[in-house]
This record gives sequence, C-alpha cells and structure tokens, in this order.
Amino acid sequence: MKPQPLPVRLTIPALQSYVREVAAARGYTRDLNEIFILTVEELGELAAEFKNQVFYPDRFNPVNLAFEIADILLYLLDLANAFHIDLMRSWVVHERENDERFADRRRGQPRASPIQPDLDLSELAEHLEIKRQERGFEDTPERLMILLTEEIGEIATEIRKHWKGLADPHSLAYEIIDALTYLLRLARISGVDLEHAVGEKERQNADRTWAY
Repeated sequence: MKPQPLPVRLTIPALQSYVREVAAARGYTRDLNEIFILTVEELGELAAEFKNQVFYPDRFNPVNLAFEIADILLYLLDLANAFHIDLMRSWVVHERENDERFADRRRGQPRASPIQPDLDLSELAEHLEIKRQERGFEDTPERLMILLTEEIGEIATEIRKHWKGLADPHSLAYEIIDALTYLLRLARISGVDLEHAVGEKERQNADRTWAY
C-alpha cells in the first residue's frame, strides 16, 4: 500500500482530508465509540507523560509527550470526520460567538484578526495564544491538561446522546474545537513542535503493522 503523503501545509482542512484518506487506506475503524475510546486512551497516555515530567523526571520523554499530543489531534480530526463536521467552518462561527461572550475580558484591547482557514498548525497556535491573551486567560500545562480532559468529557456526552439519536453535530463541533484549542495551547506552552511531531508520528504509522 502506497503511503498517503502528508499535506505540504498542515492546516486543519488539509489534515481532516488527510485523516479521512488514511483511515480508508489503512482500514481504521469507523465505529464512533471505538474512535472515541482510542482518543481517551491517548489522553491517558498524555497524562502519564505529564506525571513522569512532574514526579518521575528520569522517566520523562519529551518525544513521547509530543507524539501523544499528535495522536490526540489526529483522533479528534477523525472523530470530526465521522460526524461529517467541517471544523474550520464551525471554528469561524465559534470564535465569533466567543468574542462576544468574552467581550468584557478584553479590557479595552483591540480585537485580534479573525481566524483564517488557511492557518497551519503553528500559525493557528499563535492565533490561539493571541486570543487567550486578549481574553485575559492565564494558562499553565496543568490547567490546560485539566481543561482538555473536561472537553473530552463533553465530547463523551455528545457521543452518549448519539446512542439515542440525539447527537447535535453543531454542539459536538464546538466541543472538538475547544479540545483542539487546549491541545494546541498545551503543545505550544510545552515547547512541542506539533507539525514536526505529526510528521514523525505519521512516518512511523505508515510502516506500522496494525494488529487491532
């Protein structure tokens, strides 16, 4: 099987398309529950790396930390694809709504430029940094890890609604966007080059034999 090439620019739309093609080529599960469970599995592995960093620094591996963040990113995009969500289209609307929601936190600062669909991951992380500063939020790795976990829990609620045919793709899109926001912030504040991590992890995945 010929490996799928990564996009030249790692934008969210390009990565969503890439993940869609790779999932089909490699025969990845399309079961929504399984995709979500795999996302949670990666979240637990990310938490384990943070535990090592704080409590067992001799065990800490920054490469593993970067790879776990990359894995969560890819699974969140896979989940969005499974629900036929155009993330960047929803992101533009979600950010505009949040601008109004947090208007009182701007403290007279001029509003940053609106999000653009063609931002690559590093540019998107920079944009999110500006937005967090504009709204007066103070982030730490521990805080971001907690916020990311909370958003994964919110995604679980939407998955549970899906079991009874009550899932709202609009709400799910916002929860995935929030999770991606915290994930990209976490990568940036942890010094992770996420574009490099995605590239390296996908090179490994292309040669991997998938047993389950």
